[in-house]
Amino acid sequence: MEKNKKKKQGIIISGFGGVGKTELAKRYKNVIDLESSPFKYVYNDIEKKDFEKLKGTKNRVLNKNYPLNYINAIKDAVKKYDIVCVRYNGDEEIDFYDTYGLNYIVCYPTKKAYKKYINRFISRGNSLEWINKNKKYFEVAYNRCKHFKGGKILLHDNETLEDALIKRKYKLIKK
Repeated sequence: MEKNKKKKQGIIISGFGGVGKTELAKRYKNVIDLESSPFKYVYNDIEKKDFEKLKGTKNRVLNKNYPLNYINAIKDAVKKYDIVCVRYNGDEEIDFYDTYGLNYIVCYPTKKAYKKYINRFISRGNSLEWINKNKKYFEVAYNRCKHFKGGKILLHDNETLEDALIKRKYKLIKK
């Protein structure tokens, strides 16, 4: 019997919208993007590709099990994946991560780079309402990340989360 066999524990990366969480998970089998929407809201028969278009829409039904259902999914995912990408939202999820003792790295763009994100949001189908809300919130979130005491990944120019992880020599296993 092996002593002290350590269980797999992936890292949690809490990334701003548009940093490339979903694209990273599409390319690598040891990465998952845990979109919070299916945990936060009750959706019936909605395909995964439609979540971007639903972000920010009104009249969605809140899931009574949120945020614990999301936290539990994250805890399960870190046992199965090397990298678990989750949403950064300082008003909500970040506080939950802290409350439930999850260790995470924040990933966010520089102010200069963020200006290019608006086109990413438009091209992936986000609603104008969501884009405007995101733009208003950026400054607050940026300042919170800047002062975050834990791990950080700051993205410059057109750099994506994938670029940053490759540069930092994280193990990414292609699908």
